[in-house]
Amino acid sequence: MSHLASKSVKVYNFLKKERVIMNLKNDLKEKILEELIEYIPVGKISNLTRAKIFDEVMKRESLESTGIGNGIAIPHAKFNTLGGFYIVVGISKKGVDFAAIDGKPVHIIFLVVSDTKEKILYIRILARIARLLHNKSFNEKLLKQTTENDVINFIKKYETF
Repeated sequence: MSHLASKSVKVYNFLKKERVIMNLKNDLKEKILEELIEYIPVGKISNLTRAKIFDEVMKRESLESTGIGNGIAIPHAKFNTLGGFYIVVGISKKGVDFAAIDGKPVHIIFLVVSDTKEKILYIRILARIARLLHNKSFNEKLLKQTTENDVINFIKKYETF
């Protein structure tokens, strides 16, 4: 097992400034997902298109919304040919109707896209994100960050406490 799949996996290790979107442009779930997927580097992915990623994420959404409540959504999907592990963070000040379990708009979205070979890492990252976002104070402070670097540094600071 790689160190990245160890129990001490940290979300901030997978965040990149260019994959943190501070002001999502859309307010429809499907459009938001398309917007976030634009930040997945498909040029590095063999025979996988953004359309295929979108279809798989929507397939997962059709099973049950990844809007977990309290303004949070964690859409996710796995692929045989991805060749990597990506997290895209989106912030929506106005909120998005994500069909969340509590019926409230979503303001923080963590899109997680992984290769199927990274199954343990995938599960641990999803659990870690859910744990972080379960804290209302964390969410409120995350929404107050003003730059991409602020978001990453805030998450890093919170995870290393």
